[in-house]
Order: sequence, then C-alpha cells, then structure tokens
Amino acid sequence: MAGFSSGPNAHTSPSPVAGRRTLHLVPASTRTRRNHGVFSVGGQMACVYSTRRTGACYGVSFELGAGTLTLASTMTPAQARCMAHALATAADACEIAQQGGAA
Repeated sequence: MAGFSSGPNAHTSPSPVAGRRTLHLVPASTRTRRNHGVFSVGGQMACVYSTRRTGACYGVSFELGAGTLTLASTMTPAQARCMAHALATAADACEIAQQGGAA
C-alpha cells in the first residue's frame, strides 16, 4: 500500500511552513488502539488504526482529516482487506496504463 508508517506509537500532523506542508511526529496510539500508517488523501491527513480490544468485530478504523472535521469509519478485518485490495488493484491498473499497456 502506498504511504508510510511513522511507527506504532506516532502519527503526523500537517504544519504549513513557507507554503508547503511538513509533518511532525505526535503520539497517537493509546492502550486500546495502534496506528498503522499515515498518508495524504486529497490534501487531508488519513490514519489507519487497529483496536487491541478482544472481541471487537469492527477492529480497523480509518480517519480522514483533523480536529472537528475528522471523518471516521470502522471496518471488520475482511472489509479492510477488501478496501486495501481495491486500492492496490487501482494502483496496478494506473501503472499499466501509464506504461502504455492495457488493464
């Protein structure tokens, strides 16, 4: 999956500096959830978490934005794998098209 992980105990927050965005590490994991990655989606920060609670059927969460404008969604592991597969398939198709091949 495209993007990067800043570690299990941190996420990044955007900060404008001279017309561009820089990322600063900020603790993000709690006792019950773990950060698995941070990346940009349409200029907004996106974070992916898993819960450490046993028995949680919606153990994966995806958060987009920051502060009061955060959109959050919870998913089952199967739903998260389906989303990841769809993104990987679209990325593969895009790369093939850019190389002049057929998808």
